Amino acid sequence: MNLYKSVVENSQVNDVNHNFKVLVVEDDDVSYLLLHEILSAYPINLGRVYNGEEAIDIFINDKKAYNLVLMDIRLPKINGYDATREIKEINPSVPVIAVTAYAHTQGVIDCFSSGCDEFIAKPFDINKIVKVIEQYLVLRN
Repeated sequence: MNLYKSVVENSQVNDVNHNFKVLVVEDDDVSYLLLHEILSAYPINLGRVYNGEEAIDIFINDKKAYNLVLMDIRLPKINGYDATREIKEINPSVPVIAVTAYAHTQGVIDCFSSGCDEFIAKPFDINKIVKVIEQYLVLRN
């Protein structure tokens, strides 16, 4: 089942007007634009912030602001590890998916240790990122 079909069917069961909200925490414009392009075909409202501090502030103001977070790790101000820890303290149920170019073994371990639910290496496989997002948006909502 593809992401569009899964999300639409799930939305129709729960709420016809429901759109999932995904926060992209990414300081690199090219990476963000690629994610935006991939996800623009789906019933997803995409938000963007440029660093971990902004992401934490969003969840401080509304712990259920987003259904899922795509988190870069190397970020200005507060890195993705620390931002994930803080977000998970505020809302432990929000899935955080690390999307990073730092795919060495220790980096992957650090992502999971900080609370990330999944890890996707850049450059990412489009099918993998769609499959992972589908899994978290459909199965957890």
